[in-house]
Amino acid sequence: MRNFDTESLRVITAFENITGSEVRDCIIADIIYFLVNPGKAALAIGKNGQTIKTAEKMIGKQIKILEFSEEGEQFIKNLIPRAQKIEINERGAIVTINPKDRGAVIGRGGNKIKIIRFFLERNSNIKELKIL
Repeated sequence: MRNFDTESLRVITAFENITGSEVRDCIIADIIYFLVNPGKAALAIGKNGQTIKTAEKMIGKQIKILEFSEEGEQFIKNLIPRAQKIEINERGAIVTINPKDRGAVIGRGGNKIKIIRFFLERNSNIKELKIL
């Protein structure tokens, strides 16, 4: 079990009550990132995105949903859908992406890749991530 601060607990509880999905981890930044349990992303998003839109209105921030997987390669694929090739070794993971997708995967100022690395470190044995 993670140790969450009061704001995180409040946001997680509200999200779980609205969506009916279980949150495994959460990062609150300009956007709130929720890591939900396997198979729960569709439930959290809802038909035509209605559930997530309701959650965004009630919480007052944009929300992104990522799905956890016990399987390292699948977890990385869930976090980086644009990954073309994923190699996992004892040191970490090497993910190959199309050069034109690099900006979208890394994000402005590296903010997206920081969130991906944070979720990987806290929720898997993968402690290092290299993007090629």
